[in-house]
Amino acid sequence: MNTSKSPGLLLIAMITFVAMIVAPFIPGFGTALVALAGGMLVRQLLVQFDSYHSGVSWTEKYVLETAIVLIGFGLNLSQVQQLGSTSIILVISSFIVLLVTTLLLQKLFRETGKLFWLLGAGSAICGSAAIGATAPIVRAKQEETGISLAVINVLGLLGMVSLPLIARVLNWGDVEMSLLLGGILQSMGHVVGVAYSLDDQIGQMAIIIKMARIAFLIPFLLIVYFIFKKNKSKLNARFPIFIIFFAITAILSQTSLIPDQALSGLATAGELLLTMAMVAIGLKINLREIFSISGKALLSGSMIFLVQIVFFSLGIMLFMNQGQ
Repeated sequence: MNTSKSPGLLLIAMITFVAMIVAPFIPGFGTALVALAGGMLVRQLLVQFDSYHSGVSWTEKYVLETAIVLIGFGLNLSQVQQLGSTSIILVISSFIVLLVTTLLLQKLFRETGKLFWLLGAGSAICGSAAIGATAPIVRAKQEETGISLAVINVLGLLGMVSLPLIARVLNWGDVEMSLLLGGILQSMGHVVGVAYSLDDQIGQMAIIIKMARIAFLIPFLLIVYFIFKKNKSKLNARFPIFIIFFAITAILSQTSLIPDQALSGLATAGELLLTMAMVAIGLKINLREIFSISGKALLSGSMIFLVQIVFFSLGIMLFMNQGQ
């Protein structure tokens, strides 16, 4: 084990253990959501975070991706098929609308144009990962990247609370809830954290929708690259390979190649790793930094987020009407 990662991994293991014990006693909260809240709470109490950073960052990225791949072994494709082809059309349409929205806002607020591209990437595709991939292409300053990451975290947390409430108020079922969460929430961590806390079926379907959005990372980066090409930007991006592995495990789960007991064990391992990843995501959220975000940056992100919510909600209503 890399000793630089040890403090962070040990801290995550301890919080995960506590979260798994406490979660059954908190009605309405799944283990993933309790783990996220536990990580956030501990982060606010830590005076010195540097020694934990390496292990926490590693867990947030690689353990989360591994968890999603293993969860594929427990996927019920008959439930996922309820989403239909209309959901993919909705995801593609949403991506185009957000791209156009980002372009318009970038033209309107020229002094914060790069910020809009970072926020657009984080909102449309996969949160922090998309921001990190977009930043060098648009030649964003470190401050702009940091602000974008903070704004996306704020909006993601807000979405985790508000989107399920919106779905309940509109009397939407599991399929519509999955579309809303998977189609709008910024990062994969946000999606799996709240979706699996509601219901495993919602979690499975929401992941599929989120995967479809993540698949747009390379096309998005290519578009941004050609827009900023005159600035001698460099394109250095890779396709999120874990999507392919997730597809493989999901297909294997529908065959008889792997015994049911083994499939169940692998899916359970995925849920355990997911809990650890949720702790790591919580540990990366510093409320003091969030409260220091500039009003203009938060307003910019909120505008994109609002467009996303309105468009996707209207799309889901159309989706429901077609199904009747």
